[in-house]
Amino acid sequence: MKQLSISQISLLVSVGGVYFFLLWFVDRSIDERLRVWFRYVAVIGTVALAAFGITKLTDDHARTVDIMKAALAITAAGCVFYEQHRAAMKRPVSERWKKYIGVTLAVASIVAYFNGFRFGYPQYYHRWDQFHYYMGAKYFKEMGYDGLYKCALVAQDELGVVNYKHDNGRVERIDMTKEVRHPDKKIRNLGGDNLLVPAAHFLENPGETCKDHFPPERWEKFKEDVKFFRAVSGKGYWEDMQKDHGYNPPPVWTIMGRFFAELQPASVWYCQFLSSLDLVYTLGMFVALWWAFGWRVFAVGAIFWGCQSSAPFYWTGGAFLRQDWIFFLVLSVCLLRKKYPKLAGASLVYAGLLRIFPGLCVVGLLVTVGWTIVRKRKMSGEQVQMLLGGTAAAAVLIPLSIAVSGPRSYHDFYKHTLEVHDQTPLTNHMGLRVIIAHDMKSQAISQIGDALTPLSDGLKARGLLSPDTVQKIGDVFHYKEAASKASGRMKFTKDIKLIDPFETWKNMRNERYKKYKIVAYLIIGLTLALSIYVQRRLKNLWVAQCLGQIWMILLSQLTCYYYSFMILSAPLTKVRRDFEAPLFGLAALSQFVWISSYWNDDKYTALTLISLAFCLGLFLALLPKSVEPKVVTLRDEPESMPPAKA
Repeated sequence: MKQLSISQISLLVSVGGVYFFLLWFVDRSIDERLRVWFRYVAVIGTVALAAFGITKLTDDHARTVDIMKAALAITAAGCVFYEQHRAAMKRPVSERWKKYIGVTLAVASIVAYFNGFRFGYPQYYHRWDQFHYYMGAKYFKEMGYDGLYKCALVAQDELGVVNYKHDNGRVERIDMTKEVRHPDKKIRNLGGDNLLVPAAHFLENPGETCKDHFPPERWEKFKEDVKFFRAVSGKGYWEDMQKDHGYNPPPVWTIMGRFFAELQPASVWYCQFLSSLDLVYTLGMFVALWWAFGWRVFAVGAIFWGCQSSAPFYWTGGAFLRQDWIFFLVLSVCLLRKKYPKLAGASLVYAGLLRIFPGLCVVGLLVTVGWTIVRKRKMSGEQVQMLLGGTAAAAVLIPLSIAVSGPRSYHDFYKHTLEVHDQTPLTNHMGLRVIIAHDMKSQAISQIGDALTPLSDGLKARGLLSPDTVQKIGDVFHYKEAASKASGRMKFTKDIKLIDPFETWKNMRNERYKKYKIVAYLIIGLTLALSIYVQRRLKNLWVAQCLGQIWMILLSQLTCYYYSFMILSAPLTKVRRDFEAPLFGLAALSQFVWISSYWNDDKYTALTLISLAFCLGLFLALLPKSVEPKVVTLRDEPESMPPAKA
């Protein structure tokens, strides 16, 4: 942070006081019919000004925004406790002020999610992501799941020396051939061991490697698109892009992905248009929450979504159709709440076919449906209608995706994504498999040691500890296993001498999971038993689907940005308002984990752990007070629930 003088701080406080006085004065002066609209405009304007001010007052913008997110979540939790306090005193806060404060915090959280509109991606489009998804979808029939990097190499080699004119008029000369034939050039071997390999041998036979799979006119279009992405990305960023893990969405995603990619050649304005599609989906998600559950659930969902750290803007902001699945997943819950089970089933199936893992929340639905069948020997009418809607959606989408992507697309998807990609540990993976494969004992001990080191050094400097005692403390907390490759942590196994610096870490993580996977099976089994015990009492399918988010943690290994699915916790606050403060607490805690951890495997293991603990807490909070397996419908009006404990 920039150090502010006393006079500067006084000026800021004075300006802030005058600003809020003017808002209050205008609010009191205008017609009551316009007052509500003025307040919302004031909220948006104040949040925008605050975000702009942050960008001017700090050198470390990202860290400041993280702290701002934690502060917003803590503030939201504080508001909940204050509301409960007022209710206990028989002096409840008016609904008007609740709504005003809730929506204000929601808008502020959404702005915080977008980093105060300092996006980090010039001109708001994510070059890395759009190279993979735009190119992968547009040329899927020619490249499949493993040809993107190889074909980009061959195209660059053919392009030779090019002159590219940027939008600002600057002309850049790029020797494409020299870049791809540099001896240090490496790409991910998508069709092999999924490790980094030298690029040179892919250029020995360009026809067999890639070019023969393209009609001539398609090859020329491909080369032009490659030239665009290389030019707008910069050399270092471009080369890192080809060390990622390729194009890997299911064939159903390719339907819309290819539709939009084929409309226009790659260009700045078109990539900006593609990035705007996710803004529409995100807005639609929040509109659906307000429509189905009211302003309060919208506010809770927006605050959590904007303030949590597992799925920040950094990963998928400015990307191409990366928020479609979360829209349809949330929409299915909303449609169930509004009694449209057929559309809800279709929406859930579409979400599942877009990304596979959203379909895992169907386990929560199956538990409720299974108990209904056990009791009544048949499914309820709502359950049957949801099944029909989902079946109809699958009957349309799967054949259409085969027509768009080719008859081998599902076979190739399984081989590439589920057999190879899913078995390759990534540094930002989250899930039960990550918890089991990580040496948390080593991490905890070494982090305690890191925290105590400054303290012991300070005591040593003051003569309160002898050097021998300091050494013994270090030996205890930085013991041999933690400081060596035996722990398998990224901190100790990253080796820049290897072609793939994380090869040792990946191998050790897989070996550790194989050794302890029985623990994973035990956790899954116990969770299933808990789920059955709790959900046998439920008739609300939307509640069962929201509780089903835990199966996405237990049964899949996802990159961190998909953990936005935990917004499914927000609708549950409609039946248990006392879930609100813990959900805000989870968002704030996730920011502290993010800030305090450096190595990704430590960071995302901890984030998985607190996410899983929260989901288990939801089940424990819903445990029946009676042992009788009486089926009940959770009342989804908060006024009917017992008062929450502060």
